[in-house]
Amino acid sequence: MKKQIANISELEELVKELLKNWHKKFLLKWDLWAGKTEFTKQFAKQIWIKNISSPTYTYINIYEDKMLHWDFYRIDSKEEFLNLWILEEIQEYDYVSIEWPKFQELYQDKDFLEIEIKKISENEREIII
Repeated sequence: MKKQIANISELEELVKELLKNWHKKFLLKWDLWAGKTEFTKQFAKQIWIKNISSPTYTYINIYEDKMLHWDFYRIDSKEEFLNLWILEEIQEYDYVSIEWPKFQELYQDKDFLEIEIKKISENEREIII
């Protein structure tokens, strides 16, 4: 499925639609500055979580013991990935958002929905699900 969005309201509607279809775990593959964290903010908003920030420098943010938000951008090897206990953490949470997913063969299952967003212009994005 491909969809074009031009503003936050359209992104919010897309996230609502995905959650209605019982999608709770997302792999976010995006261009730089395309809106990975904004997608996660809209996702969190729908499950009553506020104050979302990018985990780029911390690797992980956990919100209200309910949602896990990973950023794998700076993880360079499978060994580093495994040493961070990521697989165990992912299993503990119903709601998961992973930016820059790497080593998917270790954790990818039917529960994850892959989403790619391409930046078309300053405000427009193409979302591929």
